[in-house]
Amino acid sequence: MRQFLTALFFLFSVISFGQTTKQVDSVTFCFNKYKVPTGCTAKSEYQVKCDNYSIVWLYMNEQMLQTMPDQFVNQMAGQMKKFKKEPITCYLLDKEVKGYKISFKKDNGTGYQLIVYGVANGQPVLVQLSLNDEPKTNDNIPEFPRQIIRLTK
Repeated sequence: MRQFLTALFFLFSVISFGQTTKQVDSVTFCFNKYKVPTGCTAKSEYQVKCDNYSIVWLYMNEQMLQTMPDQFVNQMAGQMKKFKKEPITCYLLDKEVKGYKISFKKDNGTGYQLIVYGVANGQPVLVQLSLNDEPKTNDNIPEFPRQIIRLTK
């Protein structure tokens, strides 16, 4: 199981930091298609990276959804400095789901992430939204990811 979690963390790291494949102009999240915002890049249909945020998602099955999100967050905790997590309830495509608001020390300050997981449009999914600023309200989430993930309805 530890090898699986290491592979998962590696997958998110690679996706988050980009690849050298061709860019795409739209992405699909849980059967909904979205145009990649101007000034942002998507090197796969499962991620969007902009100057002030990145969002990546991983489709799962129901069994994986039961254990993998907590294991993923706990593994992150062991690899980041000054790691703090706060359980939250939020929304994926307006469906109430569980997640964590995470903060951690980066070289140039504090980094923030929302790790959110649940079933959206019938698809079990885990979403990792990385932000430069703390997400206190929906207004702190940039426009593109706010179409997918929100703190309140």
